[in-house]
Amino acid sequence: MQSNSKEKRILQFRLRQIQKRALEKGLQVRVLKRFNYICFVENKRSESLYLTLIITGGTIILLLLISFGIQYALSCRCLLPLNYLVWEVARPLADCSYCANVTKPIILWNVTRHSFKPYAYSSKPIIVKNSVTHWSAIKYFSYYMFKRLYEATSGSYESLEGCQFLNFKTDLFSLKEVFSMSNARVRNEPGEKPWYVGWGNCHSEILQKVRKYYSIPDFLPEDAEYPATENIFFGYEIGAVMHLDYIPRLMWQGQVRGRKNWIIAPVPECEHECQRIEYYVEPGDVVLLDTRLWYHSTSIPKGQFSITVQSEYG
Repeated sequence: MQSNSKEKRILQFRLRQIQKRALEKGLQVRVLKRFNYICFVENKRSESLYLTLIITGGTIILLLLISFGIQYALSCRCLLPLNYLVWEVARPLADCSYCANVTKPIILWNVTRHSFKPYAYSSKPIIVKNSVTHWSAIKYFSYYMFKRLYEATSGSYESLEGCQFLNFKTDLFSLKEVFSMSNARVRNEPGEKPWYVGWGNCHSEILQKVRKYYSIPDFLPEDAEYPATENIFFGYEIGAVMHLDYIPRLMWQGQVRGRKNWIIAPVPECEHECQRIEYYVEPGDVVLLDTRLWYHSTSIPKGQFSITVQSEYG
């Protein structure tokens, strides 16, 4: 009897230690209270006590693992890039006037800075046709041009640490992997997996060289603020999945090669008032969109290779 009593006290002590560690890790007290009776079991058979302790200990450990798993998921860029889930939950409700009665993008031709002024900070989707056809990027930008540039520049891949790289639904997880693909996959030959990636061009030497091939669209406001770098997106078929951008400014994107299809949709609270829209852009076009308010996805027509230059203004 004394042996059983001693054994029970040891088990109760161990359980209290588990509970203490659980509380230190953030488990709520009310959850533990549901199991407190185990520490005060009297006149129970030892087999029952063992079984109850095992089940309870396992439950506490499971709850801790779930808690840690959620915290990890919310902080892990690979699972939820840039904490999109947290940002979406914290996003303020939108005023649906931004999308009310919008059924197609505004299409502009022969735009000057003056004629663009009424549209400059609009939340409506806009396509400015043939506005960057003078970019030499349209002639020279290619997968192999960027590959040669990054491989010839010292520290080019290291410069991407802490800089945005988006692999979308592609099984490539760094720019170095992108530039290590077989020629067959680069050309998206039959039997090869399509690919599509984007990255922030953060290496100052490379940025200086590629900016010789394009410029900020000259119709954008002269007094607007622009980020220090631009993003490059290229690849086949896949495009970006439906998402919002959590950025401080409006987005512009110049289509350098290929055609790109866009699908945009209002935020959930405006679905009763606004509608989904589909459109496409062609080489030389610039698409403008408030991607903080419009959910958007993109895709590239089968067989076409798309390259775009993207940035912000505001």
